[in-house]
Amino acid sequence: MRSILAALQEGRLFELPEAGKDRVLEFLARILDANPDIQVGTDTIEEIKAREQQCNTGIGLGIAVPHIRAQREDGELYCAIGWSAAGIDYAATDGMHVHLVVMYYIPGAQKNVYLKEVSMVVKALKKLGGIDPIAHAADLNAVRNLLLDWVASVAGESGPEAVARMIRLEIKQSQVVPAAPVPERVPAALPFAVLIAPGRGNFVLATDAQWSASLERENNLAERLAAGTVFTAVGRQVFVLSSTPYADGRVLYQCAAIAASR
Repeated sequence: MRSILAALQEGRLFELPEAGKDRVLEFLARILDANPDIQVGTDTIEEIKAREQQCNTGIGLGIAVPHIRAQREDGELYCAIGWSAAGIDYAATDGMHVHLVVMYYIPGAQKNVYLKEVSMVVKALKKLGGIDPIAHAADLNAVRNLLLDWVASVAGESGPEAVARMIRLEIKQSQVVPAAPVPERVPAALPFAVLIAPGRGNFVLATDAQWSASLERENNLAERLAAGTVFTAVGRQVFVLSSTPYADGRVLYQCAAIAASR
């Protein structure tokens, strides 16, 4: 489960909005677009959707594994992970709503690695009580810890490198200083992410689906995020917490928003 560990280490675990299957696939596909190994000109979203029409990637038990097969042989297996507490109507064969979507980019030489990873995901899921703990997790950090438990449960089959990476990730998390309590009078912050993909649009991921859609239509959103200063949009003050540049001018912003003062 090395690619899942890498996704956890590199911040590719996201809380999905209460939206339909197509919207979820579009967002995670844009995260895959940030992978520098993907060939320029690849239409990730269309390829993902075309594969879904051929065969539904909801493998049952509350998990889906949509994927795109690379045209090249070399490269690493790469994934982005989305979590939905509400569950997504994915039309899976067992009829269950999907709570965990792991979207993969699969180079030719990694096909067997991908199949092995998916089988280990299913094995870990069954071993640790099914999808319910993740479906009812309190927040994204709880999901991250549960996924680490999944990896740990099959770590012996993943090789020493995967075990070492898991240990490093756990140490890193244990060193995070807890945030100070927030006074009740301070408005709760809404964490969200924005992927800016020049020529393809802006993609906002937040639990408030209506606000996300409105923010995507904001004028000059990319420029305002790039400035790094606080700005007001769709009734909320937006704070840019961090940004990560990727190939072809794409940038992923981690942000927080609070209700704008009146």
